[in-house]
Amino acid sequence: MSGQKREKSSRLRRWLVQVCVPLFTMLIYGLPVLVVTLPTRKLDGGWLAAWLMLAPITFSLVFVLVAGLLSWPYQHLVVEGRFPRDLGTRLYAGRRLYGLCWTAVYYCKPVYFICLTISPLKTLMFRLFGYRGSMDFTVYPDTWIRDLPLLDFGPGTYVANRATLGTNLVMQNGDIVVGAIRTGENCMVGHLTMVAAGTRLGKHVNLGSGCGVGVNVDLQDNVVVGDVSVINHFAVVGAGATIGSRSYVGHRCRIPAGASIEPVARIMRENIPVKKESPE
Repeated sequence: MSGQKREKSSRLRRWLVQVCVPLFTMLIYGLPVLVVTLPTRKLDGGWLAAWLMLAPITFSLVFVLVAGLLSWPYQHLVVEGRFPRDLGTRLYAGRRLYGLCWTAVYYCKPVYFICLTISPLKTLMFRLFGYRGSMDFTVYPDTWIRDLPLLDFGPGTYVANRATLGTNLVMQNGDIVVGAIRTGENCMVGHLTMVAAGTRLGKHVNLGSGCGVGVNVDLQDNVVVGDVSVINHFAVVGAGATIGSRSYVGHRCRIPAGASIEPVARIMRENIPVKKESPE
């Protein structure tokens, strides 16, 4: 494609996004209001009371249906990689519209709370927005998640309130880094803990409260990370290892399987030895 055609295509995408943002917002919020309020003109007495009792669930159902269906054409553009935050590009324009639909639900806390509370609505909401993993997981209305096609929760995963699963990372140079986050079965992500893009948690991983886990970290099965610890980018923590509270594991460090790191430790080397018990 020539430079002139590319610039014309970019301008068209930016214009389409500018048109779609207010249009999508009106549809997402306006259609549920119409569905809930129009029948009240013809109902009275007990029927009106019953309809009003059902109104919160009806509003939430229609809200999620509209937002989820509007997001469908853009879900295939929610992909891993690093690319410019430019609405003139196909990938970021798609992310912008998908993100608008999802955050409309996420930030409408009464709707989001109702959908998380009622199991069929929870399943409908996550599937509509492209999530394909197990539905046997727990998140809260203030657990930060987005990019649902890039999330994969193992059965029994628990993500505490105010935790952050950051599948996207905005860079100062104007790029955005996007990566999947996957958890094995029975993982726990503690209160206020932050997990960055590209990270994998194996089975039975326990992340304590207030931890920070960097980009593309691999925490293998049965790892325990104590409260307020930091695991820097590209680190690997072997199966069964324990990281003491308030510890720091440096960039690209590799913690061997079964290792036990004392609290307030700073692991800066690429590898550390495993202490072997002396023979009896």
